[in-house]
Amino acid sequence: MHMLRTSLLSALLAILLSGSASANILATDTCDLCIMFGGTLKEDTYPEYDHIPEEMLPKNLTCAELADTFRSVFPDDRTCYDTVTRFHYSCCEFETSTIQCEQAVHSSLLGDDSDYSVDVVPLPLNGKQFNVGVGMEYFALTSIDIVAGTAELFLGVWMTWNDERLRWDPKEFGGCFHTQFRASIDPELTNIWVPPFDLLNRETSLQDLPEAYGTVTSVGDVFWSRFGSVKALCFFQGLERFPFDKLRCQFLFFSTASNIPIKYNIPRNLTFLGTGEDASEDEIRKYQEYAVVPEKSSIELEEGNLIRATFVFKRATRYYNLKIIIPTILFTFLTFGSFLLDQRVGERLGFGVSVLLVIVAQAILTSDILPVTRERLWIDVLTQGSQYFSILAVAESLLVAYLHYIKVEPAEGMEGSSSRKRNDEERESFLENRKEEAPREEEELDSTNDKESLLSRIKNFHWTAEKILVLDFWCLILFPSTYSIFLIVLFASNRNF
Repeated sequence: MHMLRTSLLSALLAILLSGSASANILATDTCDLCIMFGGTLKEDTYPEYDHIPEEMLPKNLTCAELADTFRSVFPDDRTCYDTVTRFHYSCCEFETSTIQCEQAVHSSLLGDDSDYSVDVVPLPLNGKQFNVGVGMEYFALTSIDIVAGTAELFLGVWMTWNDERLRWDPKEFGGCFHTQFRASIDPELTNIWVPPFDLLNRETSLQDLPEAYGTVTSVGDVFWSRFGSVKALCFFQGLERFPFDKLRCQFLFFSTASNIPIKYNIPRNLTFLGTGEDASEDEIRKYQEYAVVPEKSSIELEEGNLIRATFVFKRATRYYNLKIIIPTILFTFLTFGSFLLDQRVGERLGFGVSVLLVIVAQAILTSDILPVTRERLWIDVLTQGSQYFSILAVAESLLVAYLHYIKVEPAEGMEGSSSRKRNDEERESFLENRKEEAPREEEELDSTNDKESLLSRIKNFHWTAEKILVLDFWCLILFPSTYSIFLIVLFASNRNF
């Protein structure tokens, strides 16, 4: 019994700290399961409480055994109240129906004779501040627009507080210990006061969420939960490593009424629902570009009553690998294939330019999904580096074409061309100089000199062609190896980019 008392107290005190703890509860002499609500105990009934761990409460206890356990374990009213209400309807009988009880509570608290005002903050007596608990449940990512800098999430936002004006004694109304009231920021749509709370960096407001009822207990605790899409302006962090990035977006919440002494608190961390705990959810998430990273997401309270909810999303990189990264790398290596083509093959230059245009088209496709930013992105370094390598390969082909057609193989049948004229002029100048300097008797060797000049040209022609082949050979080794080193360094530095 001592171990049971210890485990129950520790667990239920944790529950108390997660909600709004009102200080004063309806006074009871003992923690009785039904008498404190004006009901009769169903002694031989076996209630269902599978949601409570067995180390906290043994299984298969009757209502009578539970009542005895609670009566001997719980020392204070608050712990007793939060526990017995879990077995209220399964272990207790009442003479008045729940509907009649709740109607009587509504008439008493908010009827014509009530002085309740939704515009008055329910500050406790002599209280310096008003405590409000805030929590969030993540369901799904609706959309992320990197270019516009926005993220839209489907969230559950719940708040809890205590309003002393909404208390009642269950024994006087038929045993009901909770009921529901309309709750809204709009004073025309609400029955009770609600905290002024909204998103700071909002694209859409929390007030745009669907209206929801607030649950009120007999001790004045209010629990208000709303679900819907919330869109915020995000200064995305981590985009530099695109497409291997983990985007970080912050949702900032604050009190819209700075003159009200409200103290927000966060009872527990973010709750993530629908994050792949079963096969069906995994199948759904297969077709989403982003997935939340729960272990890196958090919610925290900062100075000035500012609540910062940070969500981290990892991108599905398979699409970008297949559509951008791998094609860009392969096309760049394909550009280097122009070094294998003989210059006499007229498609060599056109081949290099065509592959370069494909790489440029890949870069244009990537730019449509990225914001214009002064920060350097990993994908930009890859695409721009690939473009530069391809441009150098095309430039080498232009150089080879120049050497081949201008210095090596003048166009045949172009006797009137400037190149042929220039060669003839150089030859005539050479002969005139030789005539002035050499004796007249050596004029008979002119024909021999002409033959040597022709042989020299033939020799020079073969030497230049070989140099062009050597240039292509070294480029075929240098370009792929240098580009491979560039890729290795780029991928190795991705995590620290």
